[in-house]
Amino acid sequence: MYQFIIPNKKILTYQIFAYGIIILNLLGLFLAQPVTGEKKFNIAPAGIAVVLIILWDLYRYKKKGTLQSIGIIILLCGIFWMSREYTYLLLLNIFLWALYMISKRKLVITADKSCVAYPSFPEKKILWRDISNVVLKDDILTLDLKNNKIYQHIIEYTDKEAVNEAEFNDFCRKQLMVHS
Repeated sequence: MYQFIIPNKKILTYQIFAYGIIILNLLGLFLAQPVTGEKKFNIAPAGIAVVLIILWDLYRYKKKGTLQSIGIIILLCGIFWMSREYTYLLLLNIFLWALYMISKRKLVITADKSCVAYPSFPEKKILWRDISNVVLKDDILTLDLKNNKIYQHIIEYTDKEAVNEAEFNDFCRKQLMVHS
């Protein structure tokens, strides 16, 4: 079995949307207070905390190229809404958290003797009989399907994961011959 990690190029966009969700939750909290007649809740500390988390995340992204997972904050916002008896906002936050976690997952293409698993959502299993050609060349993986679709991705390797191109291409050629 061969596994290839492909870079998630939209991860920064997903992170910005997640921060937007958190900010909308804070804004909703601020606007909901007069309607519910609750004692005024000072959202300044929460707002300052969100700004600090965003700044820290930007710093980490520029220095290390990584982003922190903020899904727990989205869930905490949902729990807060549940405590105020806005169950539908809890459910909305759980749904948005699930989408966030799906978007931040590691994208891995897997090739084995039965199929090639492509990391869409849900994962797409492409049978060898539906593939015209598979080539790994210069860290670019190309899947050419019989329905004229082509998937092409740059592969991300760690030092331990490097795959021998000739060996992989030979494996794919054999699978294509067996399943044609």
